[in-house]
Amino acid sequence: RAHFELRLPLFSLDVDFDAELNTTILWGESGAGKTSILDCIAGLSMPYSGCIELNGQLVFSSERGINIPPRDRRIGYVFQDYALFPHLSAEGNITLALPSRQHHRAMEYLERFGLSSLRARRPHELSGGERQRLALARALAVEPQLLLLDEPFSALDHATKAVAYREFLSFRDELNIGTILVTHSKSEADLLGQSVIEIGERQNSRGASARIAVAVKEIP
Repeated sequence: RAHFELRLPLFSLDVDFDAELNTTILWGESGAGKTSILDCIAGLSMPYSGCIELNGQLVFSSERGINIPPRDRRIGYVFQDYALFPHLSAEGNITLALPSRQHHRAMEYLERFGLSSLRARRPHELSGGERQRLALARALAVEPQLLLLDEPFSALDHATKAVAYREFLSFRDELNIGTILVTHSKSEADLLGQSVIEIGERQNSRGASARIAVAVKEIP
């Protein structure tokens, strides 16, 4: 559950939603604050006030002075540009995110995402679809309790995107992990989301248990 106020340079966000279903979509125009919401949930930014709760645990509360560091929130985050380390191999990118005694999981996730034969390649030697799968494999290898995806398909061409959609739906059903996905594409939101939250609206967009959510207000 997210219930907080975030103050940005040009506007503020009043956020109030429960991500109860497997895939919750934050949908809205570019610059509406969608990524800022993910950053607050991940612990990379701090809300002005309010609280954030993950699986019954408070990870942020302005009232109680709680702000758990990102590394302790058990959240997987796929950034819009994937944020892969260019000097590391595909295997190295996953290994770096894992505790030292669990490096064997890197190969497990490379195999799961069809990247085991590319484990020695660096990000610039991979296609767009392969980089996207690598970023997703790295996020899931830490066995997160929540997965955040920021425009994960925006850099892919049409054909690659269609394949990536199928792969996403397959792993979502297999892993049964809570996911919050940001997109500006209405068709993508309708295809992938079990619950769709429109930034700036205070009405249910889709999904019986998806209560809105986020309102945008201008700062005078």
